[in-house]
Amino acid sequence: MGPAVRISLQSAAAAVLVFLAGCQDGGVTRLADRAPVSFDRMVAEASRSRVIVAGETHDSRADHGLQLRIIRTLHEGGAVVAVGLEMFRAENQELLDKWWRWGMSTERFEALYRENWGTPWILYRDIFLYARQKRIPLVGLNVPREIISKVAREGYASLTESERGKLPSGLTCSVDETYRSFIRKTFAGHAHGSGRSFENFCEAQMIWDTAMAVYALEYLDKNPASRMVILAGSVHAGKRAIPRQIAAMRPGTTVTVILPAAGGGVSGEPLSSEDADYAVLQ
Repeated sequence: MGPAVRISLQSAAAAVLVFLAGCQDGGVTRLADRAPVSFDRMVAEASRSRVIVAGETHDSRADHGLQLRIIRTLHEGGAVVAVGLEMFRAENQELLDKWWRWGMSTERFEALYRENWGTPWILYRDIFLYARQKRIPLVGLNVPREIISKVAREGYASLTESERGKLPSGLTCSVDETYRSFIRKTFAGHAHGSGRSFENFCEAQMIWDTAMAVYALEYLDKNPASRMVILAGSVHAGKRAIPRQIAAMRPGTTVTVILPAAGGGVSGEPLSSEDADYAVLQ
């Protein structure tokens, strides 16, 4: 290892230590001013927003515990809350409604979950049980996996009229250079390279982000007294993804983004205010 590499690694390590030092009080850093704040202060500030996006690494118990704590604190504080889920397709909304309205057994709901998502049930179980106990609406935000897979392989233009009918009405797929740069940096370790294959991958990610934003806004339009906590992977949850689409479609909608600090920002760097509003050290 050469001197330049050692200096680079030392600088990166120092940056991480400085960042973690800011996560002292309650493990939370408010990224706008790098100030440590308590968890309750974070939720109180986030509760002013119509949408709170809580990111996750899908197989992290700590991340799901953080999400549940956010939902519980908002609910117990008197907020009218719904939970938007990357883990369920929007086409399953009627069945999701049966669950939180006590019209479905736990066994049947667990089977439905497995049809939608591949991460072990136990990681999300407490969130789903709490939502049903408190009658908190659960909202499916995802699109069929086969649609995303086809776009990633062949591009948005390859979708048939029938396949486009499985996406939210009016959805378009326009990838600009800002989004390309975000995807390129975020997935730097993946072998997407450049050219058409990379463009297809960008379009697949864009459809994913846009569809989840559309479904969230549709719910909020129908339920004007409600806030929504969106649970999604940290890449989709970050400001450049779902929140950017919400801002483009509905500029007046306020959004707060909360991400686990361990996930890092673009290219694995410490989170910044361009990634999220709050970083939580678990």
